[in-house]
Amino acid sequence: MDSHQLDIVALAWSRELGLPDDALRRDGARSVGLAERRVVHIRLGTSTALVGPEWLLDRASGLDDEALSSRPVLMELTKDRAGRCSAPRLLSYAAEPRADIDVDNPLISHVQPHVQALQTACPPDDVAEAALTTRRNWFTLLDEDENPLASAGYDEWQGIVARVGVLTVPAGRRRGHGTVVGRLCTNDAIDEGMIPQWSSHPGNTASRRLAARLGFEEFGSVTEVTLP
Repeated sequence: MDSHQLDIVALAWSRELGLPDDALRRDGARSVGLAERRVVHIRLGTSTALVGPEWLLDRASGLDDEALSSRPVLMELTKDRAGRCSAPRLLSYAAEPRADIDVDNPLISHVQPHVQALQTACPPDDVAEAALTTRRNWFTLLDEDENPLASAGYDEWQGIVARVGVLTVPAGRRRGHGTVVGRLCTNDAIDEGMIPQWSSHPGNTASRRLAARLGFEEFGSVTEVTLP
């Protein structure tokens, strides 16, 4: 990704967190901001930001970014407020469309019923990770009997970023199906003028490998606590 594309990603996150537009575009800078109902620590390149209630910012003032990106640390900081902390997620981005689909004339569906049928055949954790029903612009690969094998979709975020998710039926994995739909989906988002974003848990090796095959580069991480 070039500097202009990185600036776009930083702008999207700055606006999401209520920070000045250039908060995450300053190399090595650490920004803070107020948010009443959540705590978010984000790292993009060498820049970081922490947003949360004033009491949280006071508690975190002596901690470095490595600590603040840790789920146990954020849970400890918010345990007396019943905070619910999600695991850290790696953020990856793709810049250029690619043509290596490796399948001639794949049968592709763009309708939600095929996405829903695919989800019923997959483990709940995988369904939640891909979050396809919260997205749009689906690309679902069907077999000759029109049974769904894999699907990818994206939704527009902050007007400039496309959040991508991919899901493959367990029996169809390691056959390149996820790469096919992921490539079509990612290319479409880029053609629409957006920068695709991939989010994965650090321990999800399969997700990270698929992202790399699709041309995504890991650029940062985000950890979030939801407050009641």
